[in-house]
Amino acid sequence: MGDAPSAPPTPPKTPPTPEPSAELEIDFESVDSLELDPQLLARSRPITSETQSAASRSYQGRRKRHSAGVHQSLAGMSLREDTGAHEAVPPPSPPKPKPPQPSTGPRPKRQPARTGTYENVGTRRWSTRSLESLVRATLRTGVHMPVGGDPAARDDASADASPDEQAKPDTRTGFHKPLPPQRKIVHLWEELGLRLGQRVAEAVGDDHLYLLLMAVVVGVASGAAAGLLLLWIARAVEIFPAVGNAFPSFGWIYLILAPALGGLLVGGLRALARRTLGDIPEGIPAVIEAVGHQKKLSGRAGSLLGLGTGITIASGGSVGHEGPTVAIGATVGSVLARFFGLRMRRQTTMLGAGCAAGLAAAFNAPLAGVIFTVEVVFKRSIGTTLGSMSVFTPLIVAAVAGTFTSHAIFGERTELVTPGDVEGERILAEMIFFLALAVIAGLLSPLMSRAILFSSDLFERLKIPDWTKPAIGGLGVGLLGTLLFTDLLGPGRDTVFEALHSELAWQIALAFAFLKIFATALTIGSGGMGGVFMPSLVIGACVGTSVHALAQLVFGEHVSQPAAYALVGMGAYLGATLRAPLTPIVMIFELTGDYGLILPLMFACILSAFVAGRVEADTLFDLSLRKRGNAELLDNDDTAFMQRGRVGDLMVRPDHMLRVNSSFDEVQRAALVEDSPTLYIVDEDERVTAVLDSRTLAARALRGEIDEQASAGELAASERPTLLVPQDTLAGAMMAFARSGRDVLPVVDAERRILGLLERTDLMAHYSEHVLEQQQAELLVHGGGGLDHEVNLGIGVTLERVVVGRAWAGRSLAQLNLRKLVQVQVLEWQRGERLLDLDPHAPLREGDILALAGSREALLAARWVE
Repeated sequence: MGDAPSAPPTPPKTPPTPEPSAELEIDFESVDSLELDPQLLARSRPITSETQSAASRSYQGRRKRHSAGVHQSLAGMSLREDTGAHEAVPPPSPPKPKPPQPSTGPRPKRQPARTGTYENVGTRRWSTRSLESLVRATLRTGVHMPVGGDPAARDDASADASPDEQAKPDTRTGFHKPLPPQRKIVHLWEELGLRLGQRVAEAVGDDHLYLLLMAVVVGVASGAAAGLLLLWIARAVEIFPAVGNAFPSFGWIYLILAPALGGLLVGGLRALARRTLGDIPEGIPAVIEAVGHQKKLSGRAGSLLGLGTGITIASGGSVGHEGPTVAIGATVGSVLARFFGLRMRRQTTMLGAGCAAGLAAAFNAPLAGVIFTVEVVFKRSIGTTLGSMSVFTPLIVAAVAGTFTSHAIFGERTELVTPGDVEGERILAEMIFFLALAVIAGLLSPLMSRAILFSSDLFERLKIPDWTKPAIGGLGVGLLGTLLFTDLLGPGRDTVFEALHSELAWQIALAFAFLKIFATALTIGSGGMGGVFMPSLVIGACVGTSVHALAQLVFGEHVSQPAAYALVGMGAYLGATLRAPLTPIVMIFELTGDYGLILPLMFACILSAFVAGRVEADTLFDLSLRKRGNAELLDNDDTAFMQRGRVGDLMVRPDHMLRVNSSFDEVQRAALVEDSPTLYIVDEDERVTAVLDSRTLAARALRGEIDEQASAGELAASERPTLLVPQDTLAGAMMAFARSGRDVLPVVDAERRILGLLERTDLMAHYSEHVLEQQQAELLVHGGGGLDHEVNLGIGVTLERVVVGRAWAGRSLAQLNLRKLVQVQVLEWQRGERLLDLDPHAPLREGDILALAGSREALLAARWVE
């Protein structure tokens, strides 16, 4: 630049430069010079899907207007070393706006806040520290450095501060504060598990083998947890009669009061759980919810479930322990997966492994545990990709490990003992009766589900303390057991034994089936803890015994034994309850080893599940999920998922909007600052009035058709803007984007006042995350690398995780030479759960994950490198 003249002419108006990020300022003309110290990278935490989830799911961070604090930076990733494992560092808070005035109406409504103008957007700020120095300072002090203001002033302030003051977080920046001591202990424990998992993964050296090893650990732990539950139930069964023997004068009165006493204890446990853990689901519905929402299961909740199940069963509640055993096994798998630092997809796999091991340990039926996990738990979450060995094999390994652990604790045992061969000579001729048995079981199963739901709603409407409700339900079960059938108290294994050994009269069996439904509904509906597996088997055995009496009238002595009908009835009723026919088929075959019944058992289980589905589309687990407001988990259709979502959940509140009278200079600033070329114009009352396309405006400016004195309203397009409301579905928003051709649509209230903006990219990201990732879809671009995750680090630099494809497999980083060819820096190399050294001569494998840093254009070009 030359010296300025003494009387300089008025300089021509030039468009303002874009506003620099308040977080980073980097010379992006030399991206290839971005090098991080090896020791610095060694101290940084591995980039995994968990550490990126917060950034990838924050849709507000996709607009530059939010660049003052929503993008995840390398400094934020390295700081996790100080905050502990599994906790992302909060981003710096943007300047706090003035709080909106609350509405004075009787019902609060969504009131749009006043947006700012672009008059002062783009003014120069002091430059921030460079990326590498900011990362070094963060790792050295353990504190985020302030990024605003004069850097010299910040350096002087840091130099004058004492060492203790330098070690404390700067409260003016809005970053995290030191963790309390108890949280530090928790994070140290989590860090220990993460380190241990990494060491084991490095020692094993193979990702698939490491996953199988984790499945063995989960299977053994789940089997041990199942054994502890059975031991606790056996001990509790001894305690309650001992209490009755201590008061012999009570006699039969204690038989009535024992279930009520157990219900009182369970009610106290529930009150304690609500106070400490909140309103959480329990049992198998909790497992399905955790899988569907990618959530964790609480170890404390699993412990309380086991404790309450033992009390309920021992006191005479009409429930079984098999369902809670499955839930506890899933909890063990979830806790261990988090402890070892597995990614979310692997956490879900280990949760399923715990389910399989839990049911296998409960019934000594490993294959049934695997099939149950596939049919019930993973039914709507994994779908057709379940055939992948990375998902299916760990379930088998965990189930076998859980069964062996159960054998080690209790020895060889079985829930079903049959008197030998039970099928008759005319088994095919009796098929009509087996099919009739299946139809009856399919009709009765929805009755039990509805009875439990009705009982639950009835007890919720009672105006009494919640902790007393299980006692009332227990009192009703005690009256039924005392006045009618003592076998109604407890799970009912004695009734199953009598049915299998021809000791149960068909008249008693028929009445007992309906009474068992009533007793189970009272126990579970009032708040008792337990499952429906064993009650379902009891009811099915009673139905089978009744149908056997009818078959005996036709075939006489040549009919199959009652045990055959009882076994088929058990499978049919359980299949109808679960809507999962394969589970009872495999389970009964494993427990009995009798191949002669496989044909009628298969027909009956499939037909009963079909009939039950026609009568009631939802299972008991589905009804429980709907009651808790998780109906979205029951639909695996992509369109239904987008129809459930609402625009208000994804919209982003704009900081600035163009006004009708905004100057041409403000329009220029808006076009330079915003990511989207679509700019909306509002009037003084914040009502959306017009839309302006900066690309069209630029083309008109090049042709000389723009009057620089014109306002935004005069420059706007003639079209009427397409408007959305917060209640619109995401599916409708997709159609609106398709019709309008815009990449941003405004979200308004009933008076057309602006509430937010919805971007097409946010909508597609939401669809990709919740639909495509549920199907484990991986996008392989040109056979080289597939995009896995993307995090914006500032203006011009993006961090991408790329899945190595076939084109890159077998080649080394030196051979690819991405830095020289496309100016992309490789920051991390991950293979399965292991973080590998950046060896430039080591060959890549298909499926490896590379973390690349560079501009968007350079990263796109990198995926075309061959």
